[in-house]
Amino acid sequence: MKLNFKKIAGLFMGAMAAFTISTNVSASKTKIADVSQYQGTINWSKASKQLKFAIIRVQHGDTGDADFRIDTHKDINANGAYKYNVPFGQYGYAEFSSVADAKKEAKDFYKRSNAKARFYVLDNEHRKGKGSEQSYVNAWLATMRKLTNKPLVYYSYQNYVNVHKVNYSKFDGSWIANYSQKPNVPTDLWQYTSTGRLSGIKGNVDLSKVVNASTVNTWLKQSSADKAKPTYFTSIPVSKQVTVSKKIYQYQDVNFKSRLTKVNTGTKLTVKGISKSDHGTYRLQLTNGNYITANKEFVSN
Repeated sequence: MKLNFKKIAGLFMGAMAAFTISTNVSASKTKIADVSQYQGTINWSKASKQLKFAIIRVQHGDTGDADFRIDTHKDINANGAYKYNVPFGQYGYAEFSSVADAKKEAKDFYKRSNAKARFYVLDNEHRKGKGSEQSYVNAWLATMRKLTNKPLVYYSYQNYVNVHKVNYSKFDGSWIANYSQKPNVPTDLWQYTSTGRLSGIKGNVDLSKVVNASTVNTWLKQSSADKAKPTYFTSIPVSKQVTVSKKIYQYQDVNFKSRLTKVNTGTKLTVKGISKSDHGTYRLQLTNGNYITANKEFVSN
């Protein structure tokens, strides 16, 4: 058989090019960014090509704080990251001023978080109370431990940790910011700049580097326990509105025996009450009297 060396060489070069492209794409996924509404509308298709993982803001403070706000892009970013296979955690900027306040803030943060988050972060950089900062941090951690089996990560900046002598060793890892040099306090993830660049985002974005890979990798693992146990709205959302994340149906009855109309993704619905089925599953009652699922995988606020 006569060999066509030009054809073989062409095939070989094509294979090498494909391998190089594949390798470069894999190698390019090295960036770690934390994002919020201040990054605007992120092109997650582009960002996903560079991101190893993302950390998405849920809230700033909590009800009762003068500057409290729920991040307007928390669900948009979570859904975008999930759609393009970017693992993500979520964080809440804490403004607790007492142990009781820290417990409440943890509960509210967890309720507002996305069920697909791999880990949760306490953003502790705002000194507000007159008591022990450590007691507030401990209260937040203990409350979250009761709510989830997912990793809990402590975030702050180097100087804050040193000034307030915060002990975060009981967390499942730490994420410390210091822009001049590597932090002089224990950290697994180092936020090294606030002026980073990422494809899919216009303007600056915070970027971080892995310091302890073995610890950080545990944050990214999916928890089978949390996957097996859906999270539900157990009270009416503060806004009294939910947005459909996945296609659902309205039902005439709380036990979902009489199915009515289909509700498409992105639809906003107004809630007037919450009930339980005969089997104890939470349902949301709409202003038209019909019922929908309260499962946070399908509806969010």
